[in-house]
Amino acid sequence: MRTLVLNAKGSQNRCVLLEGNLVQEIHIHHINETAGSIYAGRVLNVLQGMQAAFIDIGEEKNGYLSVNDLPPELKSAKLREGQQILVQVAKEPTEHKGPKLTANLEFGGQYLVYMPTSGYTAVSKKIEDPSERERLQFIGSHFCEENEGLVFRTAASGQTEETLHKEFCYLKKKYAALLHANTKAPALLTEGTPFFDRIIREINPDTLHQIVCDDSDLARDLKSRYETLEVLFHQSKQPVFDAYKIEQEIEKALKRIVWLKNGAYLVIDQTEALTAIDVNTGKFSGKSSLQDTVIKTNLEAAREAARQIRLRNLSGMIIIDFIDMPRQEDRQAILHEMLRESKSDRVQTRMLGFSQMNIFQMTRKRVRPDLASLITCHCPFCSGTGHVLSPETIAFKIERELWELQYMEQEAALIELPSDAAVAFRGKNDEHLKRLEKALHFEIFLTEKTEWSDQYQIVQLGDREMIQRLIKNKDKI
Repeated sequence: MRTLVLNAKGSQNRCVLLEGNLVQEIHIHHINETAGSIYAGRVLNVLQGMQAAFIDIGEEKNGYLSVNDLPPELKSAKLREGQQILVQVAKEPTEHKGPKLTANLEFGGQYLVYMPTSGYTAVSKKIEDPSERERLQFIGSHFCEENEGLVFRTAASGQTEETLHKEFCYLKKKYAALLHANTKAPALLTEGTPFFDRIIREINPDTLHQIVCDDSDLARDLKSRYETLEVLFHQSKQPVFDAYKIEQEIEKALKRIVWLKNGAYLVIDQTEALTAIDVNTGKFSGKSSLQDTVIKTNLEAAREAARQIRLRNLSGMIIIDFIDMPRQEDRQAILHEMLRESKSDRVQTRMLGFSQMNIFQMTRKRVRPDLASLITCHCPFCSGTGHVLSPETIAFKIERELWELQYMEQEAALIELPSDAAVAFRGKNDEHLKRLEKALHFEIFLTEKTEWSDQYQIVQLGDREMIQRLIKNKDKI
């Protein structure tokens, strides 16, 4: 049973796909999400060597437009600085890059995607019936005029030509309205499809059994639009994500270690360039041979790794270090399992198989930010590395800095530092602190930070009484 749970109550919109009772996809609407939005942009500068241009769209970061993402008439005319151009956000901006743009605009509906400058008609690969594919191709060829194109979505299968043509005309009018908007660039012309509508459309409402929503107005609207679909309004005081035990699944999807049912576990590490997943046997020892233990663990790990990739919306290059399997047939079994799991993934994936070093390689298209980047930020202390300085290292850093003050004129130094670093700095029974004071020829006073940090500060150098007053005044606050 496939259930879509919508959390619309509050300032953040969230959506989760359940298959049975298992969370398969998590979607969170980012306040600055721009994918699919169309802008009147202005060409800032053209990079001839890279065959690309930077476009001012009025947002914080300029967009990047490749020559490959231009319609034929613009390719032949070539871009020039200051030129106004209609562009659409193809990929969201990242921390270091602006949004990727395209001038090949797309207007999506429930059954088809209208592309005013593509010049071709295509049918979703998930429509497998040859006769239905041929029917839709024939319909598309009659709808489109010169240079126009469209893609039939999976939901188009079985729909009448009249229904499809009605949506085609509606999307075509949206494009015509933008052409005649006469808006001065840079400016936002139209935002992408509303969050919940986009998710429902992407998942395909025909594959859902029910939608659960915690907002009465949205639930009423969905009921009117999806008459064959069961739409439930969640009106309990208990938050809808708590009722379906989703909050805990979101928390798990942020953790580095993921435990499997058989006692083995995955270690997931994300970097900007790739994601590495390491498989470990953990507590699982198996009931027969080592070879049997390895293949069972790897098969379970393959299923969970594929699920975690979807949950976390991981993209780019992904490598999985399965437990070593000498036999080729075992590696093929893992490849087949990953291919089978990829059929449930709506995002384009490529399974490259095992490398010469027995590392499984795959790629997944980036269509929107990953889950971690939507709900977490870089740690201000570790700068996103996941590591902070140990108490001993902090203590040694302070000591090295103090040695530079040896024989100074002032009587004492006041240092603010983390409590665990203070313990390391003092040594057993303050022995290290006393030895250091004797060698440096000035007193050292320590005050501990109330909040957690791996930073320290030499607050004051001066006479002993002044520093003692500072400490007393701080204690009073």
